[in-house]
Amino acid sequence: MHVVIRKGILSVIHLLLIVYALSIIFPFIWLAVNSLKTNQEFYFDIWKIPDQLHWSNYADALHKNQLGKYFFNSIYVTVAGTAAALIFSAMAAYTVAKFSFRGRSIIFFFAVSTYLIPTAASIAALYRLMVDFQVINTHIGLIILYSSGLGFNFIILYGFFKGISWEYAEAAYLDGAGDWSIFFRIMLPLAKPGLAAVGLVTLINIWNDYFLPYLFLRDQKLYTVSVGLQNMVLRQQYAADWTTLFAALILATLPVLITYLFMQKQLISGFTTGGLKG
Repeated sequence: MHVVIRKGILSVIHLLLIVYALSIIFPFIWLAVNSLKTNQEFYFDIWKIPDQLHWSNYADALHKNQLGKYFFNSIYVTVAGTAAALIFSAMAAYTVAKFSFRGRSIIFFFAVSTYLIPTAASIAALYRLMVDFQVINTHIGLIILYSSGLGFNFIILYGFFKGISWEYAEAAYLDGAGDWSIFFRIMLPLAKPGLAAVGLVTLINIWNDYFLPYLFLRDQKLYTVSVGLQNMVLRQQYAADWTTLFAALILATLPVLITYLFMQKQLISGFTTGGLKG
């Protein structure tokens, strides 16, 4: 009797999870279908399958609405920002995890306490700092903001480096290797699962980020995809070319979906094998 009840509960849970998954997938399907319509077809019936697939909407989104330029900007900022964030957070995490020095616990405390500070509370000071260093309205300024060595990346990588045996470094020291050589040639390769997981999360966060690019980029030619899409939404209120906007949304979503599909195993294994050590 208990086995039957348990199986029934599991079946209900599975059914609910399937319904939940469909509720997430359905908006993307609806968006994709309507992105291949003409505006007349869209206004006539938003649920109807298009008689003919209008791929020209995607070409219009890339060229007429400058989404191609926004894509290039986002790729540059995302790749450079992710690389900078990984290297600086890995350096900080490795130093705190493996070396004994005065103030190490204070650094770890500040890394954790960054979650307690509301983003809005630091915006005024951050904006002033960007102006003083003359990096506002530049991609370099955004990359600097994304390359912080503390925060989430630091905490995860700290756990990985904490779990790596120091005997590897001792053997390398005996062979004449220096600190930099040990870090780049031994410790970083051993922390690959953590770097892959943290890198994927950072990449997705930077690609999807709207707040910082909107706040610090004034020139339209510097816009990233997220800010460019918002600009397109404002224009469509007057142009009413919604199918082109839908095509732009699909194009903006595809890089994240493809990246996650190919790297989801690294993401899961990275957080489960070493991210919670130490």
